[in-house]
Amino acid sequence: MQYCKKCVTPDTRPNGQFNDHGVCIPCEFSAKAHSDNYEKRFEELQKLVHKLTRNTKKSRWQCIIGVSGGKDSTRQALWAREKLGVNPLLVSVAYPPKQITEVGAHNLSNLIANGFDTLVVSPAPVMSRKLVREAFLRYCNWCKATEMALFSGVPRIAIAKGIPLIFWGENAALQVGDMGTYATSIWDANNLVNSNTLGGGNLDWFLEVAGGMSNLLMYRFPDREQFRKHRIQTIFLGPAWSDWSGEKNSRVAIANGLDFRGGDPHDTGDFLGTGMVDEDWTIVNMLLKYYKFGFSRGTEHANELIRSGLVTRDQGIAIAEEYDEACADSYIESFCKYIEVTVSEFWNVVRKFSNPAIFDLSGMRPVKKFIVGKGLKP
Repeated sequence: MQYCKKCVTPDTRPNGQFNDHGVCIPCEFSAKAHSDNYEKRFEELQKLVHKLTRNTKKSRWQCIIGVSGGKDSTRQALWAREKLGVNPLLVSVAYPPKQITEVGAHNLSNLIANGFDTLVVSPAPVMSRKLVREAFLRYCNWCKATEMALFSGVPRIAIAKGIPLIFWGENAALQVGDMGTYATSIWDANNLVNSNTLGGGNLDWFLEVAGGMSNLLMYRFPDREQFRKHRIQTIFLGPAWSDWSGEKNSRVAIANGLDFRGGDPHDTGDFLGTGMVDEDWTIVNMLLKYYKFGFSRGTEHANELIRSGLVTRDQGIAIAEEYDEACADSYIESFCKYIEVTVSEFWNVVRKFSNPAIFDLSGMRPVKKFIVGKGLKP
């Protein structure tokens, strides 16, 4: 394992890249961003948004924002309305009833209470559970099913409503490191279909489970021709925000009514208590990610704090060590009950997909063979 010289991103990140100096793309972008003129960049974004929405000024909505109701999407909605002067239609592809938390339901209601038109659609619960189970057994990534619906639902509503502009938050390539999404500029989000989440996102295995395409309309991401035909553009907002961060987004969202999970961060890996609070099993998927790639939520938090200058790299290493593998047994047991597998069967699947180069798989639960920030133990 090789690590970024600036943060704790390992070279096992899918679609990740280091430059010739051993620095990851997000750290390189962050260093440049600190010296950039954000006011000038915001003006550039304003001009781009005006160009893309000039024919919709009399329409009820000028853009669409995909939301969960969480900290990031709450701040995006407020920022688009207050800073860019557009009226967004918020679209939430909500989790089925057996997955969504009370906190998640409250936060969606809070967006409506903040004066936003919010369209909530949800996959059929029975079919969703079948797909979640199959995604776990086939890929050890149950989110492969639900995130296909999440990312596909927003552009489908944009096409159906004739809304030409879709906003997403941070630039996944430059601010996270998923270079599969990089397109023509820092604003261009039209390559989201190539992200690690959607990459290889064909519906062949979905069809086996669903028994026909008619049951999968919510899971079909529009092709490029449909985007061109309906003149749909997708752009990132994150590059225009000098203070985009989980901590800042949390404070703004809480001030505007967001509820948070709370509890012991050692059970969730989320020491802010505001990340992915709309359902609980993302915590399980973060654990699965850890066993595949050697990093998870703790690393992501640490990297954000390092790039913001709030902690040193050594302090970030300690954060990643403490929180990357955090997942209370109760979340695993609840997830197993939902997809109807035993806990032993769960761990059998996990070991099958874990990376044997960086984890010892001789026991029930994988044990890491590496030191965060350094790599494999001598």
